[in-house]
Amino acid sequence: MTKLDLEQEKYPGLRKGLVMIVGGLSLLFLTGVLLGFTVATFEHGGPNVTDAAIIAAILAMIAAVVFAGWKLWPRDIDEPLSPSTRKARNWMNVIIGFSVAAGFAFAVMEGPESASLFSNGPLNPVVAMLALIGWLVVTPAVSWAWWRNVDEHEAAAYRDSGIVAMHFYFFLAPAWWLASRAGWVPAQDPMIVFAIVTTVWLLAWAYRKYT
Repeated sequence: MTKLDLEQEKYPGLRKGLVMIVGGLSLLFLTGVLLGFTVATFEHGGPNVTDAAIIAAILAMIAAVVFAGWKLWPRDIDEPLSPSTRKARNWMNVIIGFSVAAGFAFAVMEGPESASLFSNGPLNPVVAMLALIGWLVVTPAVSWAWWRNVDEHEAAAYRDSGIVAMHFYFFLAPAWWLASRAGWVPAQDPMIVFAIVTTVWLLAWAYRKYT
């Protein structure tokens, strides 16, 4: 057994957290690049050979990130899973899959002129209705199903990270509001604040769960 193998066995939780954070951010970035480039390509009449090659290269990088995450993810040895823990993991996969699909569909339906999560322009009523149903009906239902099956450690990590995120928002929002009124920073955008606080929540959750 090599020194690397020993380190992996000693700190499997930390390694899981790093793979999740770095891999997740990389996938988010590459998916955004792929979506933006694809929308721009079809806006200008469809992909040519060069465009197709670039899209293929981006897809290859996404596949490489997924493969690297799978290879680097520590393997649990002789660790039986309870039925509730297995269900919780399955529901988490459903949440992730639905979020990715919904975000992609939302950006595509908005159209190339406003394909941005942070746009404050007018929105098609049908797109808005579908987004609201997904956010206010589907997401809470799936999240509740996940919450009912988590174990004590997962529940504690979720609660603690939520407290960290709420305190971060408690200080960030008023500070940004005051600084913007003084002319030091741009006006506060609710979706940017939402994204920042969500990122803090995810980082705190990964640290609490895997260390």
